[in-house]
Amino acid sequence: MDKVLELKNITKKYGQVAVLKNVDFDLYAGEVHAIIGQNGAGKSTLMKVLAGVIHDYEGEEILRGQPVRFRSAGEAMDSGIGMVHQELSVIPQLSVAENLFVGTPGGKKTFVNWREMEQKARQLLRDFGLEKVNVKRPLGTYLLGIQQMIEIIRTIHSGARIIIMDEPTSALSPPEVERLFELIGRLKESGTGIIFISHFLDDVLAIADRITVLRDGQKITTLENKGVKKNELIRLMLGSSEGISEILEVELNAVEKEPVLQIQDLACRRLFRDISLTVGKGEVVGLFGYMGAGHMELPRVLFGLETPDKGRVVLQGKEIKIKSPGQALSLGLAYAPESRKKALCLTKPIYANMTLPFLASISKFFINRPRELEISRQLIQRTALRPPRPLLNVGSLSGGNQQKVSVSRWLPANPVVFILSEPTRGMDVGAKEEIINLVRDLKAGGMGIIVASSEPETIFALADRILVFSKGQIVHEFRTGKVNKEILFQYA
Repeated sequence: MDKVLELKNITKKYGQVAVLKNVDFDLYAGEVHAIIGQNGAGKSTLMKVLAGVIHDYEGEEILRGQPVRFRSAGEAMDSGIGMVHQELSVIPQLSVAENLFVGTPGGKKTFVNWREMEQKARQLLRDFGLEKVNVKRPLGTYLLGIQQMIEIIRTIHSGARIIIMDEPTSALSPPEVERLFELIGRLKESGTGIIFISHFLDDVLAIADRITVLRDGQKITTLENKGVKKNELIRLMLGSSEGISEILEVELNAVEKEPVLQIQDLACRRLFRDISLTVGKGEVVGLFGYMGAGHMELPRVLFGLETPDKGRVVLQGKEIKIKSPGQALSLGLAYAPESRKKALCLTKPIYANMTLPFLASISKFFINRPRELEISRQLIQRTALRPPRPLLNVGSLSGGNQQKVSVSRWLPANPVVFILSEPTRGMDVGAKEEIINLVRDLKAGGMGIIVASSEPETIFALADRILVFSKGQIVHEFRTGKVNKEILFQYA
């Protein structure tokens, strides 16, 4: 096979922090080369370098024997490098044919020959074994697996001979994964090189020719996929060579609690299905999974940001139908999302952010700033926010203190159940410890708590029980006994 791509000594820094450190990588024509690693290992950053999204890096990129340095994703695409993101860029309202050709060469014609376009679309689909797909039908009416394959075919039609696939199987059912792998097999036969990024190690072992492991921004090794075991990959990702004795672990001893929240057979589009769980009074239930597993999407449904297709939600013994965040809050639910930047108004003062969820109740006819300041000072004291200055803009706070604002703003409502997504992401050790202690205080006060995270350390620090999500379903529950990263990753 011919080597079509080589990255040499790729280093990328943000300030003084190196997120990639002298990473080497190569790809051959007709090969599937997988990249694996924990969150923060550097996978996405490396692919952004390759795809032209990041261009201020150190090192060398060689494409088909020639040094290159792309200044944009468009330049990379023009050179035959395409990327299929986990969040698809298809347009559901348009037909299959329109999605295949939107944005491709020749798309600037004044008039569209619809018959010719549909004929070309049928031929393209036949080439990839999808002749049963109706090119006139809106793409959004097809399952996610078909939508994903249409995006891949569009990328190929745009001229890509190297395709980066980011978590391509995370939301697919087993038959859809099998169909995707058949398509990848056809691409290999045509000489297309595939870079396959995934947290799902079973899928990696099923499709990859070679596997590169990244850890903490460094390349650990590249393995031929011949007799490689899942446990071996996990240990390379975690940095443990002597087994689970070196891996962070906890011992669970869950006891039955009075249920405050019960979820039965909840499903939402393709995000998750058949979810059943309970949360007890004064209990923390940890939801663990990789990106796209469904554990981060469930909180959005519970807080009225997404509408479920089916299922029951029972809060304090009463079945509820949540149609909006305001209604969720009035019923006794609170939610701190994973993105602090999206949840908070960074250009507004601390006090304004803290009182925003219930501003209407304290300022019915006019803005009652003295009351807002009084409430915010109480919350600042309760959460040990630093610096304790309510007039300071939230954007000037550290990540840990921004998260305290994100959590504390819901406390005046005295929620029955508090849902937190990635509550410690991107924080230093000290800030994480403060957030963990805050959540423990809420638990001690009798609040039911759901913590959704892809960071095992956060789950281990907080959870009384751990539910592992994978591809939209709960695949295992840990209630008692020792649990460590290696076991957690086995199920995820």
